Amino acid sequence: MGLLAALDLSLLIAVAAIFLVGGIVKGVIGIGMPAISMAFLTLFFPPLVAIPLTALPTMLTNLVQFLRADKTLRSAQIRQYRVLAVVMMVVIFIFGYFLRAFPESILLAVLGVVMVFFAVQSLAGFRVDVSAWAGWQVLSGAVAGVIGGLSSVFSPPVVMYLLGRNVEREQFMAATGFLFFMGYLPLLLALVLNEVLRLDLVLAGLFGLAFGLVGFFIGERIRQHISQALFRRLILLFFLLMGMRLIFIGALNS
Repeated sequence: MGLLAALDLSLLIAVAAIFLVGGIVKGVIGIGMPAISMAFLTLFFPPLVAIPLTALPTMLTNLVQFLRADKTLRSAQIRQYRVLAVVMMVVIFIFGYFLRAFPESILLAVLGVVMVFFAVQSLAGFRVDVSAWAGWQVLSGAVAGVIGGLSSVFSPPVVMYLLGRNVEREQFMAATGFLFFMGYLPLLLALVLNEVLRLDLVLAGLFGLAFGLVGFFIGERIRQHISQALFRRLILLFFLLMGMRLIFIGALNS
């Protein structure tokens, strides 16, 4: 059993709780599982264990999130965001494969500053509208690919793009489910090829997945009672908190 067998009961409970909370947040706002998982798993494990441990549960939870959408809506998201998905997948694989070679402290700090700025100006009522021009998808996919390949957290550029397009709640859930599932496919392949993802971490990831899915369905029930305006505000508040955390981590590790 590897990693699972090596963990005592208190650490198993901690891992289960981390994925449960991450799943609830994801069920409510469509994002957040990898950010929350990485934030707390790295308190107990080194990054090269926390990243693959997070990847499998997050990928499969995103697949569930996408499949929960209406069939017509799913097809529309694939057509609309296929450019972003392809660019992101290619860049994630490249940077994920060379994961061991890159220091990520500066990258995370810069990303944190961008996230905080975006969240603050959006919460203050200022909004930058993003057009349907394919160049925005290429840019968002490339940036998401770089940070996703290095840290397994690639939601910020994607979410900023979708909020800039002012998508409504159910479109947001379907789009993020599709894009994040596709993004994790090359990341997992890269982790396998560079021997970061081992069998014991796959088993531990399946353990986390069980609790993540329970949390996701709880969060989904909560989301049904949330308005579109509150939904957007919750996403932005989450961005603000995660951005501040990334700035702190980047400063700490620089």
